[in-house]
Amino acid sequence: MRDLVRSYYVQIRSLLRERPDLRPYLKRCRHCRILFFTDPRNAGRSDLYCGFGCREAHHRQSSARRSAAFYREHPGKKRHQNRKRYLRAASPCPDGCVESNNELVAPIMRHVRVIVSLIERRPVTLSEIIKMLAKKGRQHRMVQGLESGYGARVLNENSS
Repeated sequence: MRDLVRSYYVQIRSLLRERPDLRPYLKRCRHCRILFFTDPRNAGRSDLYCGFGCREAHHRQSSARRSAAFYREHPGKKRHQNRKRYLRAASPCPDGCVESNNELVAPIMRHVRVIVSLIERRPVTLSEIIKMLAKKGRQHRMVQGLESGYGARVLNENSS
């Protein structure tokens, strides 16, 4: 894990050497203190949580606090809500019923989108990121290039 973090910081430093204009977007997570790039709209803020789990954990904690406070003030409301949930779960979903979930996009994908948008100096959509990551054959071409030439010679010398 330590090597992974070290590698992450090496990548950040190399990116900042090439693009020093990105330094204002580099922030430290309020919870875990890791460095991460934020959206330019948040450049002036210092109360940010990283997208590697801290942001979601903070939202869950805040939501639980709000919910507990509300139901302390309105005790009958929770009983009524649980009753509705129980009755809805007891009835089967009609044919053609599809549950949708907009939270399928991983936080890391949103973070990658922010970084690529900063590097390319243009807004990049999540669908562009997904297409870029879904391109097949990139790794295979690198391996095929090692079949001859310097890479193959080094691999053959080291294998014996």
